Amino acid sequence: MRSRADLVAAFHRAMPDRVAEATDLWLGYEQGHGGNLPVLRRLLHTLKGEAHMLELLPWGDLAELAESVIDALRGGGRPTQLTGDSLLGALEALGILSASAGEDAAPDLEGVRETLRAARAALLGEGPSAEEPGSPPGRAAGSAAPPPVLDAAAAPPPVLDAGAVGALSRELQRLHGEREVLQRRLREAQRMLRALLVEIDPRGSADQVAERITKTLGYGAEIERALGAVRADWSSNDFAVGRALGELDEVVRAASVVRTERLLNQVSLAARSAARMLGKDVEARVEGTGLLDARVERRLEPALLHLVRNAVDHGIEPADVRARRGKPARGTVAVTVAQTDASVRVEVKDDGGGVDFARLREVLAPSVPDVASLDDAELIPYLFAHGLTTSRSVGAISGRGVGLDVVAREIGALGGQVRVDSRPGLGTTMLLVLPTSLHGEEVVPVSSGRFRCAVPTHAVHSVVLLEEPLHTPEGPRVRVTGEPGAELVPLFSLATVLGDGGQPAPGDAALVLHHAAGLFAVSVDGYENPRLVSLVRSEELPVTSPLVRAVAPTADGEALLLLDVERVFAWARQPPREAPLAAAAEPTREPLALVVEDAPVARELLCGILRSIGLRVEEASDGREGLARARATPPDVVLTDLEMPYMSGLEMVAELRRSPALARVPVVVLTTAAQEQSEAALRGLGVRAVLSKQRFVEEELRRIVASLVRG
Repeated sequence: MRSRADLVAAFHRAMPDRVAEATDLWLGYEQGHGGNLPVLRRLLHTLKGEAHMLELLPWGDLAELAESVIDALRGGGRPTQLTGDSLLGALEALGILSASAGEDAAPDLEGVRETLRAARAALLGEGPSAEEPGSPPGRAAGSAAPPPVLDAAAAPPPVLDAGAVGALSRELQRLHGEREVLQRRLREAQRMLRALLVEIDPRGSADQVAERITKTLGYGAEIERALGAVRADWSSNDFAVGRALGELDEVVRAASVVRTERLLNQVSLAARSAARMLGKDVEARVEGTGLLDARVERRLEPALLHLVRNAVDHGIEPADVRARRGKPARGTVAVTVAQTDASVRVEVKDDGGGVDFARLREVLAPSVPDVASLDDAELIPYLFAHGLTTSRSVGAISGRGVGLDVVAREIGALGGQVRVDSRPGLGTTMLLVLPTSLHGEEVVPVSSGRFRCAVPTHAVHSVVLLEEPLHTPEGPRVRVTGEPGAELVPLFSLATVLGDGGQPAPGDAALVLHHAAGLFAVSVDGYENPRLVSLVRSEELPVTSPLVRAVAPTADGEALLLLDVERVFAWARQPPREAPLAAAAEPTREPLALVVEDAPVARELLCGILRSIGLRVEEASDGREGLARARATPPDVVLTDLEMPYMSGLEMVAELRRSPALARVPVVVLTTAAQEQSEAALRGLGVRAVLSKQRFVEEELRRIVASLVRG
């Protein structure tokens, strides 16, 4: 469990990202994106809750005032220039507060608070407005209006519930598999019947035997005809079911796929906003388009926005430095999207100074032995280390120690990869390779010792047949031909990585794979042609491994282990002591708690408290995810927030009570929402306790949860 001081530090480190995100949301709202307003309100609400729980009152009070301005605006108030000025000023103040945390002289925020109060009063009609009534924010009366904001009546119709239909599709596929088994049993019964017709009991008189034979032949022939008809009808039905399943799968895929235009618009806005915030002259170029699973897009968005802000901040040099290097005064950040059959590739390229490898060596020197001897390509994986920053100061965007590790984790969770190419003085290219869908993935099956594995097709550079491996002081190498020419890449035995032992040998097949900074190769016993498979995510399995991110069931009842390529590379270079695919330990018997909270810092604080009293903890970031986790593994106690996206805490508790298996699970609600109206409804749903984040007392939570678990 991280200490409260660590959580406060994490809150401050995350603040610049949140300020940048909130700023983008408001600027987008000013340009006509009405859907940004509830998202901005949710972000401020989350900030307020976390600040109160960590006893950071200035942050909590400021976020609460800003939230009240948004509430007044959503309540029908007409925005003015004062509205935007007050909110942007509050966001800037939140960033300054966190940047100066720990200093003796705290910033004076009274002017910011007064501006927020004045903006709220103007929206509520309680004070003078700085502009002509009806003028949108940031626009003088009589000037051109921004794009219209759609109201609820003009909103698009609800889309197909891809999750529900996807579950139905999987169930139909399971039934289809059962029918294949039944068909084999029918064929076996038919074979046995034929044998029975041959083995007729010869006992009795000749007349009796003859009569029995006649009857048996008649009955047997009739049964055989009936079984043949059933089999024929079943075969026809099989074809129809298979075709229907294919059509259903296409419907699900179509319903869950979105185009990338909206995401790229957000990227362009984020780049301009970051450049404006940092006072840099930057041109943001966005090219191409693609189709993505909506869930892939949701997780890609924060990672891509961070990369673009990082390129503007770390990549593009100040104007005087660019002039000395003979570069145009205006820097360029280009985002390009390209679609293939199996993946979407998103490239973020800048013409800045590239990665400062000298500074990176300096930062890594205390923790990485012999870092000075590593070449630039070997340093690139360290860019994804948690908490690493090469920034010498904390600014609006940089220096927080929260960055590429988050990007790599989000992209990796989707089954994608992050690849880096940086040239000092010329710029950096970050390539994100993602699957187009989470319903299935194209993989290359491989066999290695006891294991049947697979790697994503998009991670495979080529397949080679090993001759004699080249032995170097750094280990075995294999020569690979690529676009720039031939190169020597590290060679490992996949069997050794998985714990079986062995070395690459002549005649073995070797898969050449991409990793973040280049290529490496693994020898395997054999491989098959690429094919599309359905996946079960590793977190849903009873036995897990850090090298396995998903499992693909096969037709023979076995499974392919889908490997995480980046972790395979890291494991091969520095293998730990334990075998990565060792059998799982005996499951623990501690009570299970489910924490449902959309604010990440608050969620981590609550999980840490519950683990400290001996509970196992599962996490969910909204009510819908919490409900799914509770149904999959019923918890002994649930701790939930109320205001969350997709499904509120109140709705989730109501659904829990409708399930016989979950109806009696004790629930504790922890929220910043006004409780006068909601507490009675919560008590009616059997909620055992309602605690306030503003008056959060850790010991009270410990006492309540401990008593519920004992009960």
